[in-house]
Amino acid sequence: MYWVSTQHTTVATDELTTFEHTYGLTFPPPYVAFLTRYGPGTYCGLLMIEIPDPQLLQSYADYELWTHDDNCPITAQQLGECVVIGSSIDGDFLRHSEIITTKTLDAQVPFTETLEHILRDEFGKMEPFPRYFEPVSPDKAATFLLFSPLDTTDAYNPAHPNEQALDFAPASIQVLAQRFKQHFTSNLWIENKHICMAFLQILGGYVRFNYAYGREVAIIYEPKAIALRDEILAFLQEEHCRVVE
Repeated sequence: MYWVSTQHTTVATDELTTFEHTYGLTFPPPYVAFLTRYGPGTYCGLLMIEIPDPQLLQSYADYELWTHDDNCPITAQQLGECVVIGSSIDGDFLRHSEIITTKTLDAQVPFTETLEHILRDEFGKMEPFPRYFEPVSPDKAATFLLFSPLDTTDAYNPAHPNEQALDFAPASIQVLAQRFKQHFTSNLWIENKHICMAFLQILGGYVRFNYAYGREVAIIYEPKAIALRDEILAFLQEEHCRVVE
């Protein structure tokens, strides 16, 4: 698993033990092991692993958001008693649906294996896919830019990048990403038809190219890496990107 940043806040075992005693429950050992080693954060950009929250679902108990029939594994009253330990990146538990389902957690396997089962079941993620964890960091900073491509007929084929196009102003955000790849050494490179993310360990973050929108570029970084952020920013500005204030 690639670790986006070493700036993280772990959860003390004593804190989780106290929580268990207070609420009369027992957390799965793999979940405890994950929080005490990595802390809260985002796994594979889709799942949020969170500090236990015993109150979050209480406000949902009185609303008919889910179907509680004979096939439902939990009653509406029990829903309000649940402790939230994770959610999807858009805030759903784990995905918006009228049906509540259960997920099996094997106490003998790492917590990441359970997360990957959820990714496959709920998001259709199939092997292989890059595993990365982005810890929650109060110091994390971001710079957002808009790419303004020139009017040109140069085409881009993601299977076979047109190297000739790289000699001119980038014709698309895909070409811009390829130029970035040639200029900066990435520790992890994730690319599909929707997005491209270049992870740099010394940046403590990544540069994100929004293929779906075609113009948005973001630099996610730690303040201590401001010099590299400035170098990346200068490169992107030379490539027809402007900062969004």
